Amino acid sequence: MDLPTGVVQGEVVGVPQMEMEWQGEVGGAPHIEMAPQQQDMTGMGMLQSLLEPHSGLIVKQTMRGCIQECLGCDAKSEYKIAPLDPGEIRGDSASDHALGVPETMYAIEESNCCCRVCNPAGRGFEMNVSQGGPGGPPVAKFNKPLTFPAICMTIQSKYGNYDCPCCCCLPMMTSHLPDGSSLQSESRYYCDVCLYVPKFKYKEDDQEVYIVHPETCCGGACIACDPCTGKGLWYIPYYFHHPATGEVLGGEYGDPYTPQVRKVWAGWKKECCSSADTFVVVFPQQATVRRKAGLLGLTFLIDFTIFEGHDSGGTYATE
Repeated sequence: MDLPTGVVQGEVVGVPQMEMEWQGEVGGAPHIEMAPQQQDMTGMGMLQSLLEPHSGLIVKQTMRGCIQECLGCDAKSEYKIAPLDPGEIRGDSASDHALGVPETMYAIEESNCCCRVCNPAGRGFEMNVSQGGPGGPPVAKFNKPLTFPAICMTIQSKYGNYDCPCCCCLPMMTSHLPDGSSLQSESRYYCDVCLYVPKFKYKEDDQEVYIVHPETCCGGACIACDPCTGKGLWYIPYYFHHPATGEVLGGEYGDPYTPQVRKVWAGWKKECCSSADTFVVVFPQQATVRRKAGLLGLTFLIDFTIFEGHDSGGTYATE
């Protein structure tokens, strides 16, 4: 039976639609062209589905390893991550609704036990992020190499305790896809003449994008804290600033919709019975998926460097 040259539409079990183009003489092998496949949900496709629709995230550190920490050993950090509407930020806390939103991502630190015991404030680690909960499909990973801590020592005096900042080999973090390919974004703690204002640089493609630090006073030499709250620097937001002009980006200080990273109150049980912290991240407008992923890594670095990286009695203590 002769078959005309052309395109025949048909269905095959397991494949909704395919195109079969018959070429050549009868009895020749057909050339089969498959219909476009479903978008690959790995790598950037997975990140896009989890980050693109949202203007913010709430990053909740778990109380994993409480017994270890009571014995003086830093446990692996573990986080549960959920979408956030910035309107749910209530000053230094997040609404009950925001805290109860189902988590879409999970992050767990992978690090050497010896480093966590001997050099907890400067240890290197890999933060692996997966979809859903433990064992879910990998989404991204963030690498922190072995570095010095941001604070090398705390000097005690009769007037109080003072942190002595370190100004070389400072904490940094790079962003990667699960297969190890780089997202070309980097977060790094850095120091300048204003040593007691913690600052971070965020870069993409080796170009500075943001300088991230709290609101300052006294010509930038001090953090503009509110001593009347009695909470020290626990809940001071870290805002995104233009790297050249220093202008705060996307709004004004004190506005919950202004792009920022900040610790929020997470309830008496978590705050009083553990060192676990909860953070909110408000993304800058028009942030790309790559940038949102990089700023999630920045949040991990802020937690590690500021809230875990030095003792509580120092100049910009957080506990």
